[in-house]
Amino acid sequence: MKIDILTLFPEMFAPLDHSMIQRAREAGIADIEVINIRDYATDKHQTTDERLYGGGSGMVMKPEPLFAAVADCCRTAAPRIVVTSPAGRPYSQEMARELAQEEQIIIVCGHYEGIDQRFIDQCATDLLSLGDFILTGGEIAALAICDSVVRLLPGALGDERATVEESFSEGLLEYPQYTRPPLFENMAVPEVLQSGNHARIEAWRRERALELTYHNRPDLLKTASLTDADAVYLGRLRAKEEKPFRLHAALLHYPVYNKKRQVINTSLTNLDLHDIARAARTYALAGYYLIQPIENQRNLMAALIAHWQSGFGAVYNPDREEALSLVHILPGLKDAIDDIAHTYGAPPRIIVTGANLKGQIISYEAMRRQMKIDGGDYLLIFGTGYGLTEEITDNADFRLSPIYGRDGYNHLSVRCAAAIIFDRLLGE
Repeated sequence: MKIDILTLFPEMFAPLDHSMIQRAREAGIADIEVINIRDYATDKHQTTDERLYGGGSGMVMKPEPLFAAVADCCRTAAPRIVVTSPAGRPYSQEMARELAQEEQIIIVCGHYEGIDQRFIDQCATDLLSLGDFILTGGEIAALAICDSVVRLLPGALGDERATVEESFSEGLLEYPQYTRPPLFENMAVPEVLQSGNHARIEAWRRERALELTYHNRPDLLKTASLTDADAVYLGRLRAKEEKPFRLHAALLHYPVYNKKRQVINTSLTNLDLHDIARAARTYALAGYYLIQPIENQRNLMAALIAHWQSGFGAVYNPDREEALSLVHILPGLKDAIDDIAHTYGAPPRIIVTGANLKGQIISYEAMRRQMKIDGGDYLLIFGTGYGLTEEITDNADFRLSPIYGRDGYNHLSVRCAAAIIFDRLLGE
């Protein structure tokens, strides 16, 4: 592989003459060249930076030397041209593996306030960042990229298994490592690693990798390749840390707004009854309250539920009967709050949602975290008609962010919104 590094400070790349990278260079596995961008400046002062158009502090790297340097070092028809920048996408092991397949990589080290955008637009194939922090220049990032790529090249490490068993190779952090002596200052190597039982050792390593990832990089678990056994073990980890909490849902038919923002009482819809009950059962909610002051409406709801719980419907569809067992029909919201308080010993904290909420908004991730940290009971209230009244929303403990589509559309039916919100708060 050919790697060219374009920089204003070539002296910063002394680490390339040491350790694994040096051995890879000597073995001909990686041909790495550090190129001084100043050598391609055309004036006697070797100017490589200029002031910003439009005003502002700092300087920007000029495009002419960069275009000339890239043109001069291209050895293949389509090299990967990487620009290091805090504005780039986060660098990852997956990206390292991708770059390791290339014939040539050109890494351009940004500096000062950045690089003239015309060079980035015309030449850069990848804009990469090491993370959400600022470095003086791109040289340290270039070294990191170079090291992570070279070590993946065949023969660079000697033992080809090394890159397979490392952190991120399966989307997880690597398990802890131990060596001799077996006992050091009363700290012992885990017994399982000395047992010689390879099956136990592999299971222990897998569990420790899952633990480290869960505690230090839980974001990796979203894309990691996990087995059923992994999922069970992660569930045990969560159960140890999280305080138990219960989420209840309530569908309000009164008080809600109509289109003119008048306070009204809406009528039952069969779909809201059934679909939200099924979603509530799917995500293991503790209960689903239908709030309806009108007695005739409550009687109709009860009759519909009875059909599925004791009539032919219970035989025809027992799953529906199980979902509807979560439903409680009550005349007022206070009745629901009192019912939860009586059943579980304390009133629930109130969560509201809707398309037009005002005041402080909490994200789904933050709400999910809050429930796990504090534990207890939570009542998530949905409105019918044109949404919950301010009387309800102003007195809530939490206001969940509205659900927006890709173009900002946020007018879902209440049953669709309920399913999405249940998944965001309780889904795996």
